[in-house]
Amino acid sequence: MNLKGSYRYANFLERLLTTACSYLSSTDFVTTTVQKHFRKKANPQAQDETLTVPKSFDVDFTPMDVVNLAVKILEEKQELTNAIAKAKAGAGLNIDNAISLNKRKQEFIRVLDQMAHIRSSTATVPGSGYKFNAEGNQTEYYYEIEEATTIDFNRNDVRALVRKYNKECDLVSEQLDALEINIQVDFTPRWDVNDAFEDII
Repeated sequence: MNLKGSYRYANFLERLLTTACSYLSSTDFVTTTVQKHFRKKANPQAQDETLTVPKSFDVDFTPMDVVNLAVKILEEKQELTNAIAKAKAGAGLNIDNAISLNKRKQEFIRVLDQMAHIRSSTATVPGSGYKFNAEGNQTEYYYEIEEATTIDFNRNDVRALVRKYNKECDLVSEQLDALEINIQVDFTPRWDVNDAFEDII
């Protein structure tokens, strides 16, 4: 399988493990409740009865079946992780670092792009103050404030950086896409990614 397929299979294993854990986290799935109804004590004509409370799960597997499958999933995940690491080591490019740096650059691009859209502006806003009138009382008065906001950076420099980092990110993304398709991972999957949890167990 290629690197892209191995990532898909890793996600599939993660979904299987999540499903297994959700079953095992349900008290109703991992326990059986038996009720003993002692009717005869209160009503001599009634019969005592022992009932098993129905579970909310209607499945053909037991909690230990799920535990055993979860163990196999974790073993498969460990083998896959090792195989992916080995395949990446011969890539000629540190894939994880490239992905991480590309993400940070894209976050920075968003910040720069937001900066590039800020405009200088002027506005008139209301102001107020207090003064004493002829009778000696303090009264509020209103006036206009002219407010000028200017950008403290060179918009052209910021836009140039956006273009530069976009090109760099695109180039790295193309390299990563090619690597995901061309790098072979020495691993044979135990299951098919289209298999359902119930079929696997």
